[in-house]
Amino acid sequence: MSEHTIKTSDGRTITYRERGPGDVLALLEFGPASPSPAWVEYALMVASVEAIDGVPAIRPTSRVQLEQLANQIGNAGMTALSDALYGADGEDRATAESTAAKN
Repeated sequence: MSEHTIKTSDGRTITYRERGPGDVLALLEFGPASPSPAWVEYALMVASVEAIDGVPAIRPTSRVQLEQLANQIGNAGMTALSDALYGADGEDRATAESTAAKN
């Protein structure tokens, strides 16, 4: 899958690559016992990051590394990734799916 580059609202550049089914399985190895679709989508967004401001990002192999990468990406980066991967309404859609799953 090809790489894409986006600009965040705080001026950083994030390079990401869409992940495939094998990547989902790898994430499930260190995720919660019963991950929600919202968790999987969020974790895939984080794991899709190849570089931040041209500096290669480590590919997470544990939950701690996934959390560390998420913190490096930051809120502005996650918003930009969500818009790029799921459209501008991606966050609203994920919230609605999460709410529906709870009911």
